[in-house]
Amino acid sequence: MEIQFIENFYPEEIELAENLLVKLLKEKGLTVSTAESFTGGAISKKITSVSGASSVFYEGIIAYNERAKSDRLGVKIQTLNDFKPVSYQVALEMAQGLVKDGNADLGISTTGIAGPNSDESGFPVGLCFIGISFKQKTVVYKFNFDGNRQEIVEKGAKYALLLAINTIKTYKG
Repeated sequence: MEIQFIENFYPEEIELAENLLVKLLKEKGLTVSTAESFTGGAISKKITSVSGASSVFYEGIIAYNERAKSDRLGVKIQTLNDFKPVSYQVALEMAQGLVKDGNADLGISTTGIAGPNSDESGFPVGLCFIGISFKQKTVVYKFNFDGNRQEIVEKGAKYALLLAINTIKTYKG
């Protein structure tokens, strides 16, 4: 058996997740909206950095505040009170709020604690929920990312894009 090491190998075509998502949305004639809390617009920035994204990107909402989550996305005050802003339930309602009016086919939501410190909930830094709403189905994913604030935000944005791509690609309908 022979082992080969390749130094400085860089494939010519490495497609970033945001490029793949925009390409997939265009192919399928779909639109996307985002509701971001801990990612603070990082997902929207990645998507809109792709040339031609204006044909598939409907809106991006940075709902950092509880009232914004309620007023702009329809998250119930009761949900915020019972489960706290960083929760499966809030991520679910945020994602559903993005697609309820029918302007976007795909909704991506994020809520979490990027650090460096926790909030009054006492939840650990790195706890994050990513919601994906597509075709009347919403799925929420829970993560515990490590790293500093910037690394946690970047991981959350990348995972959200990859989950959105996977959701569209695996849809059976």
